[in-house]
Amino acid sequence: MDPSLVGTEYDAIVVGTGMVEAILAGALARVGRKVLHLDQNDYYGSNYASFPLRQFLQWTRNERAAPRVFDRDSDDEGDRAHAETPPEGADADAGAREPATRCVPVASSLRCHLLEQAFADPETERALLTQSSAFSIDINPRLVLSSEELVETLITSGVGQYLEFTAVQHTYMHLQPPATAAAAAADTVWEVPCSKKDVFQSKLLGMVEKRQLMKFLQFVADYGETHITGEDVGTKNERSLALGRALKRPQNKSNQAGGDAVAPFLDGPFQALLETHFKLSRTLQQVVVYCVGLASFPAAKNQISARDGLAAVYRYVASVGRFTSTALLVPLYGVSELAQSFCRLCAVYGGVYVLRAPVASFLLDAAGRRVVGLRASDGATLCAKHFIVNGSFVDAFGAGSAHGQVLRGVFVLRTSLRRAATRLMVVVPPEDAALRNPFAVQVVQLDAGACVCPRDLFLVQVSMPLPREWLGDRAKQLALVLAVMERLVTSALAETKAAAAAAPASTEDANGDQPPEPTWRDVVAYHAVYTMDHLASTHNSSSVAQKSPHLPANLWPCETRVDGDGAAAGDIPVNPLEIHLESASANARAIFDQLCPGEVFLPKSASAEQAEKEALEDEHGAVLQAAQKLAEQATVRGADVDEPPADDPAPVVAERQHDLEGDAVADSAGTSAT
Repeated sequence: MDPSLVGTEYDAIVVGTGMVEAILAGALARVGRKVLHLDQNDYYGSNYASFPLRQFLQWTRNERAAPRVFDRDSDDEGDRAHAETPPEGADADAGAREPATRCVPVASSLRCHLLEQAFADPETERALLTQSSAFSIDINPRLVLSSEELVETLITSGVGQYLEFTAVQHTYMHLQPPATAAAAAADTVWEVPCSKKDVFQSKLLGMVEKRQLMKFLQFVADYGETHITGEDVGTKNERSLALGRALKRPQNKSNQAGGDAVAPFLDGPFQALLETHFKLSRTLQQVVVYCVGLASFPAAKNQISARDGLAAVYRYVASVGRFTSTALLVPLYGVSELAQSFCRLCAVYGGVYVLRAPVASFLLDAAGRRVVGLRASDGATLCAKHFIVNGSFVDAFGAGSAHGQVLRGVFVLRTSLRRAATRLMVVVPPEDAALRNPFAVQVVQLDAGACVCPRDLFLVQVSMPLPREWLGDRAKQLALVLAVMERLVTSALAETKAAAAAAPASTEDANGDQPPEPTWRDVVAYHAVYTMDHLASTHNSSSVAQKSPHLPANLWPCETRVDGDGAAAGDIPVNPLEIHLESASANARAIFDQLCPGEVFLPKSASAEQAEKEALEDEHGAVLQAAQKLAEQATVRGADVDEPPADDPAPVVAERQHDLEGDAVADSAGTSAT
């Protein structure tokens, strides 16, 4: 290990460069903490990594890079002596009081359990591998809601300057086809409306359902601002009035009554609120829960409360139209770019980074209650007050075995799943009659515009958490992913065929031989199906503080492995698979609050403070102008009530009208006299 690293005591040593670890490292360095950030891999991201195609193939085979080797000027004896010497500035008696008596290996449990992998043919394989660097394949695909906390953090902290995003153009939902032979080739994918315009143009919903959905979404928008974000009703109405929103219309005026009406349902199941209070149809419930709320649990089991469900829907509703006309964003080059951006922030504020770090074991004190050091493969010891680790390192401490797994599929397609969009998300609600999926299946397709695949190809990723009874059934896991992909590609082919049939036929088409219709296999250039550990974030500080008794007090796991069915029978966690990053951001903040009580989490950058100041000045100016305009209008209306000035044209017109009427009367009288 490099002597400059060994001779320093750090406030925190972070092992792993996953999303939570990266955010934490940046936050700690930002408030002046001394951070050493290590990763045994030769890439950033850990369980949020993004790979070129060749490296992704290596990852599926669980191939790892060799540890880094540092050149050392001193001899082996000097190295060993240096390793036993406390770093400068450290507590000289700490080693004597807390001798290291136990070594816990630094070993990640994160593995790819490959079920199937294949290219369409050798020629396709050669063609794709020559374009390997054009791919950026996420092993843990995530999207970003425009209104989620992470976006605010990116803006205010200045980290967003390292990133670029593009929009997910549309969200779709697969609906069960009729049980007929002809339905096997039918298009069963429908666009999900996410704006007022989309709702009234939707072919998925009937007229009554459209009105119900609009009423529900408007309720959630007002409820969220007053009950979730905590905005005062009066303040909201004043802001809406300043923006020109007519509060005389009842549908535009926020009030407390709506929130009071749903209060009895808040602690009950979300499904009951939608069905009983809002009277939503089954189709609308699926749209709200799985496509807007982005949940993945089985509907019949009611795992999510109405309170959490409304919060999830509000996050989506508040995201629509913020940056684009849709709610979801995707970072260019993959989700690992987000983790790397926070690592850059940490480095800017003095953090030290080592990839392919040659770390071998954690050193624990005699009682096993504290980590006293991190031993490198050459025997050197790194010291810190706190050790922050990716959740995949927890198993080595005997913190309990976990069974949670996520089923994933990666597909490279030659055509898009839908004609109207190339960046999209498709949701298959749980317990589909034909597919028999126990959880909702989330399918994300991206294109070259997101910088994740070559032009004219499309990267599609399928994700679903696995229940306990599915964990050992590899055949069932593989069959489900392939069946989902077959269903969606078949729908895409049906849509294309219908569009071609509706278009006027050309002379060549009429006279020439028609090419054979492609099958779904013809569309797939490459696919891989695998499972991996399900790492999930802990949301709040209290639960972060209540760590496993098997873990040392100064060891902070960022994410923990979660059972597919929870600890108790039937106890499935809420939103067992998140497509966004809300929990990762919340988990990082919760651990930061434990390590740095009273400190500001990722303070605003100077540029963000200046922009906020200018925006506030603009807002105050707009309010002042509106007030002046209202005052001028009131003055004019007051003047109209008083006696009008002599040069006012209105009285002249009135007098002229009176004269004309008088002349007409006189003429009439003259005529009578005659």
